[in-house]
Amino acid sequence: MTLSLSPQMAGGSGSVQTMSNFIEISAPLAERGFRVFPLIPRTKRPVKFATGDHFDAATTDAAQLHAWGEHEPNANVGLSPDEHFCFLETDDERALMEACADLPPGVFDTARVSARDNRCYYVFRQTMRTRWAGNMTATRDGLDNLFEFKQHRVYVTGPGSIHPKTGMPYIAEWRTIRAMPDVLLDRLCELYGAPKATTAQAMTPETTRQTALLDRFLEVYEVAVAGEWFNKGKQWYRPIECPWGAEHENNSGGNSTCVVYTEGGGYGFDCKHRCASKSWKEFRAELERRFPDRRFSFVETPEIGLGKTQAAPLSEVSMQSQEGALERDWRALFHTKEETENTPDPEFLIRDFLQAESVTGIIGPARARKSIVTLNIVHALLTGQPLFGQFEVTNKPSRAVYLCPESGKKALARRIRNMGLTKYVGETLFYTSMNSDPVALNDPRLREAVRGSVLFIDTAIRFFNGDENSSQDMKLFGEQCHSLIRDGVPAVVLLHHTAKNAEGLTLESGRGSGDFGGFLTCCWGTTLDSYEDAYNAQSLMACVKQRDFQADSFKLAPSGDQDNFFLQYVEGSENARVQVGAKAKAGKAKAMSFVRAHPEMTAEAVSKALSEQGIDYSVSSCRTMLRAAKGLAAGG
Repeated sequence: MTLSLSPQMAGGSGSVQTMSNFIEISAPLAERGFRVFPLIPRTKRPVKFATGDHFDAATTDAAQLHAWGEHEPNANVGLSPDEHFCFLETDDERALMEACADLPPGVFDTARVSARDNRCYYVFRQTMRTRWAGNMTATRDGLDNLFEFKQHRVYVTGPGSIHPKTGMPYIAEWRTIRAMPDVLLDRLCELYGAPKATTAQAMTPETTRQTALLDRFLEVYEVAVAGEWFNKGKQWYRPIECPWGAEHENNSGGNSTCVVYTEGGGYGFDCKHRCASKSWKEFRAELERRFPDRRFSFVETPEIGLGKTQAAPLSEVSMQSQEGALERDWRALFHTKEETENTPDPEFLIRDFLQAESVTGIIGPARARKSIVTLNIVHALLTGQPLFGQFEVTNKPSRAVYLCPESGKKALARRIRNMGLTKYVGETLFYTSMNSDPVALNDPRLREAVRGSVLFIDTAIRFFNGDENSSQDMKLFGEQCHSLIRDGVPAVVLLHHTAKNAEGLTLESGRGSGDFGGFLTCCWGTTLDSYEDAYNAQSLMACVKQRDFQADSFKLAPSGDQDNFFLQYVEGSENARVQVGAKAKAGKAKAMSFVRAHPEMTAEAVSKALSEQGIDYSVSSCRTMLRAAKGLAAGG
């Protein structure tokens, strides 16, 4: 089949030319500066790449386009926004025009692409304000989206591609591509319900001092800056050239890499490319590795004769004694008096249940309603209604993200519908299931989605890399979770299974290394008082780890209706106890007998041997039993 394009698209001014393959479609777009990548023929879905994703792969390189064209000659074309272009897509062009009817004429006077009546997207050039605004989607109940503003790591289907429903090509109406007008961007923010993407607010004296220190740091280590300081709330960003730029998937610059200062907080590193998971510590360590003969301290030192305190310049730092330099360096490891005075007390999202800026665990055996408990938490956070009718919601997040690769889409969608959460899906509730494409915690798209969102991970082991019994691997997973908190996630909630023969609910009863409990801020254990009648049994919730708040155990009663997943606090159930099952007791007795017979074995070997006998004990628990067995032997 041939693809019919407009004369302007084909580059001519006379009759309409036709194009029949990916190379002929993508080459003119790449020549115009668009970063392109292949889509599965006659669809809007990207092809799968051996490494990275389609955003990483998008390019203007003719050789790469030719290689893709040979591999999939009939591919559609995707366009990714970058440092130069952004897209305004609408499923109801007439409604969008009506919503913008009072704006000055000509705000939509730019390139337009469409394959269906009343649906299209407009192409604009990026501005600093569009970059601050980020992606926006204005949804409507029962109707198609009013618009999607696509600014970063999203895509549109390029001109010349075949629409999957109509079988017709996308046609471009080419005009001079203009920068998005401020008045139009303001209107989009208004329709989306977001603050206007304004210029940076005035810095406080402390922010001025801290950003000046960061600028000195960048100067010392020869990091080129790519723009002025701008803010998003209390976070201040300075665009820079990334030290790992050679590893980036494309050469977009601008504010795709920044150093960050958070008012009342600390420094950060933010990159939208493959190094998105790297932290401030890694950024600083890389610069110091490149310049081992240079030192920089963020601790202030007095300059003689100035009558005030300033950061010493590089020349002075290099001339000072090693002892003095080391003193300033070791002080930089610790929090300051100012931080101590200005750091607020711990806060709650849900009073006495879910702390803000926490990594909270929910552990329990299979069939213990961990996912049902989680959906009740999601419902409370999104609606503001008390959790279980008992715990007050004190801070509502902007949205909730629920990653659930352990549940099928049909089962999970039913639960969401029956919890009354359908109206929030796509607006303040985003979820995945085992039917979704796999997503990793370091995926830049996910990192963007979860900022301002409470993130629920069901279950933790599905997002774990390495050996769950390895202390080192578990610590790395914990660091990854806490990095999400530093990046603006209000809380991370991890669901985790207990070992099959775990005795009761304790912090150590979770599967794998005991370090799982170590990196949690708080942990709730849950089980049923009977597994014979799961729909009518009561749940028991026990806080097995808490910080800075009192948490009593309690029971939850189900509705008894298989179509109703709400759980209700049982009055008078405070300090309820977990009963240890006979099977768990028998398993523990068998495990202790085995350990006493093999005290020379390592904890790892014991855990593996018990598992082969159908008894699941974590390496940490086996290590505890070995110590106990050796103590008994030593005591005679």
